[in-house]
Amino acid sequence: MKRIFNRFRRYLYLFHRWAGIVLCGFFALWFASGIFMMYVEYPVLTMEERLERAPGLDFSSARFSPAEAAGRLEASDFAVSGSPRENVEIPVAGRDATPSEIRLTRILGRPAYVFSVAGGAQPRVVFADDGEILARINVGQARDAAAEFFPEAEPVHLGRVQSDQWTVSSAMNAHRPLHHIAIGDAAGTEAYVSSTTGEVVRDSTRRERVLNYFAAVTHWIYPHFLRKFPEAWGWVVNILAGFGCVFALSGMWIGILRARRRQPPAKSVGRRLIHWHYLLGCGFGVVLLTFVFSGWMSMNPGGLNPSRGLKPGERLVFSGKELTAGDFSDIPDAPENVVEGLLTHHAGHAYVAWRGRDGKLRHVPANGDSPAFPKPEEMSGRVLAEAHKLMPDSPQPRLNELTGYDTYYYSRKPGPDAKPLPAVRAVFADSQATWFHLDPETGRIVDRSTRANRLFRHLYNGLHSFDWWWLYSRRPLWDMTVIVFSLGGFLLSLLGVAIGIRRLRVWAVGTRKA
Repeated sequence: MKRIFNRFRRYLYLFHRWAGIVLCGFFALWFASGIFMMYVEYPVLTMEERLERAPGLDFSSARFSPAEAAGRLEASDFAVSGSPRENVEIPVAGRDATPSEIRLTRILGRPAYVFSVAGGAQPRVVFADDGEILARINVGQARDAAAEFFPEAEPVHLGRVQSDQWTVSSAMNAHRPLHHIAIGDAAGTEAYVSSTTGEVVRDSTRRERVLNYFAAVTHWIYPHFLRKFPEAWGWVVNILAGFGCVFALSGMWIGILRARRRQPPAKSVGRRLIHWHYLLGCGFGVVLLTFVFSGWMSMNPGGLNPSRGLKPGERLVFSGKELTAGDFSDIPDAPENVVEGLLTHHAGHAYVAWRGRDGKLRHVPANGDSPAFPKPEEMSGRVLAEAHKLMPDSPQPRLNELTGYDTYYYSRKPGPDAKPLPAVRAVFADSQATWFHLDPETGRIVDRSTRANRLFRHLYNGLHSFDWWWLYSRRPLWDMTVIVFSLGGFLLSLLGVAIGIRRLRVWAVGTRKA
């Protein structure tokens, strides 16, 4: 047994020595870039930016109802799915023309319906004034769309891209290929126009692009040449994170073995480096391990985090029926300062939810058969009374009213897309301990989670970015905590790189002499 233990310890030392340079290098980059990511966001077009710049919506020239517009589309119109490398055709068996979302907006100066379907197919646009189905956006149309979104600019078309460094995420799949537009302002803004809907769907400034090479691009291992192959990228991250966890554990075990032995005073440079590496490991080794482990959890290995999507029956509890274009016989006049509309159902009745620049939704009956949308106090009572229908086979849920955010219901930033408050939490006693968060003003199901989802939330978000609400809501305490732990992990990793390089030099010199 002693021989086996000694052999295991020898292999442990060898693994830790030769894997140290590569893995500690990645650890150092991850910790440093993590600090950047606290204050530098990956380029996105936020809802606040989109609503601020979107053209005002005027549907007075509409001649086609949603049902008539939907009738112009066939399953073959939803035949393309986008990916960072190429657009591919969806098999015939997977095509479905039943809309899962119908949005009212203004495209190229004209009122339009944007139809989206389930299954990953790209959306299609039907103009509401003459029923024309929008083909792929051309260069001139893309430039005009950018000019309308950025009226102070003189846009220059830089080319059409399937994906690049700032559009490689799957969120852009519905719009590929993208028209890349330079806005020509002092901030060096560049925009991307969807080839499917003709809308500006992403923008970035020069500052965001430069700083993100030190932030998200490094932290997520996100270079475009790798990330455009999602499967390969996933393998790289999983392998690095998996080996990183083993490496961190081996370092902690070696530290325990060293603590059991009497160590001579550190006199040489190499001994001093090892001494300081050991001391930092005692203080920050657990942080390094939990950081790498939680980063690995972001890949959801083994499907540990089950889907949080709503089941069909749950979606219908408050809506009353699936989205049906035929129920929307007429479109009421849009109020002032409205930029888009969403077709929706509540209690089986059809409504248009107009969204203003403030992000708030105003529900208006979409036909003569629909009553006025319930007032907030009436809707709140209905939500409380009918919440048990979400899981009718379970005991009556416990209902909690939330007037503030907590660890399981929060938004990290205020704005039009923040989770609404007040909210209702419906806690069910089923085998999975399912929770629902409900908006008592609109009757919308905000999210759904199970015990596994909430545990995973701690293993990933909690351990990785310390965004437990009791801490995050007390900034700058959160900032100081994350920075101190990140700097400790960074120094620990940097010393590991230095020790590895010194050992590599010693090995190289010994090899040459031999």
